[in-house]
Amino acid sequence: MELKQLKIFHELALELNFTRVAQNLGYTQANITIQIRTLEQELKTTLFNRNGRKITLTEDGEKLLEIVSRMLELENSITLIKETDATKGHINIGVCDSLCVNRLPKIIGKYKLIYPNVDISLHILKCSEFYPLLAQNKIDIAFTIGYLKKEEDICYTLETPEPICVLASNNHPLCQKDILTEQDFSGIPLILAEQAAYYRQNFEKALIRNNITPHILIETESIQAIKKLTEQGLGVCVLPKTAALEEIEQNRLSILNYSCDYGIYSHLIWHRNKTFSPCQEAFIEFCQNNIYP
Repeated sequence: MELKQLKIFHELALELNFTRVAQNLGYTQANITIQIRTLEQELKTTLFNRNGRKITLTEDGEKLLEIVSRMLELENSITLIKETDATKGHINIGVCDSLCVNRLPKIIGKYKLIYPNVDISLHILKCSEFYPLLAQNKIDIAFTIGYLKKEEDICYTLETPEPICVLASNNHPLCQKDILTEQDFSGIPLILAEQAAYYRQNFEKALIRNNITPHILIETESIQAIKKLTEQGLGVCVLPKTAALEEIEQNRLSILNYSCDYGIYSHLIWHRNKTFSPCQEAFIEFCQNNIYP
């Protein structure tokens, strides 16, 4: 027997009316009848006396009603069991590498000062991996970067414009030019993120539209490797500014004077059907109340 059958029996035992039970539970009257007959066959007994449209419980029906009522009370009690302490628990966070370099560590650092007993697992992933992992409940939330395109089953908050920069070592010849166009990147070695990165896609498309074939020297998923290789003067790279703030501030990398207005945003996202624990709810609220550094 199934719990659904017992719930239908319980409702019918209280209402004693097939039509009302069908309306209450959103089933057809025929489906209610089938479920009750199946239950009676499994229990090898009759649960209801049927006299035309009027029904009453049999003696076995009365006994089953008492048992099922206790079962449903226990089920309700189980659903009410929820940890109410936001100061402990666990959060699985997905994050793309470009946001993990600088921004997220500062957010988590501040959060842990207030909630030191909450365990956090960071999963550095490609942005394309977030949606299926959120749907499978393998990560609770994700910090991602891309366009403002919205997925139907995903909730979004903290939408923040992300400036995109073309970066080079300080002694790179392109640093001497006041304004750069796509033509200036002809033959210039490029050190780029993975192909799925929206900012890389936009940069390459701009070059191709201007009949420039991108000279891709190195392609890697590691933001740190991209920056280190660029610092060594091996080529230029395209990154969100937030991923290279430290290198820019320390004059280890220079922003080239090339427009990268790609309409890229960062977001904090989660699946619409996700049920959050108190510590997870507190983390989202903390992020919403603390401006990104």
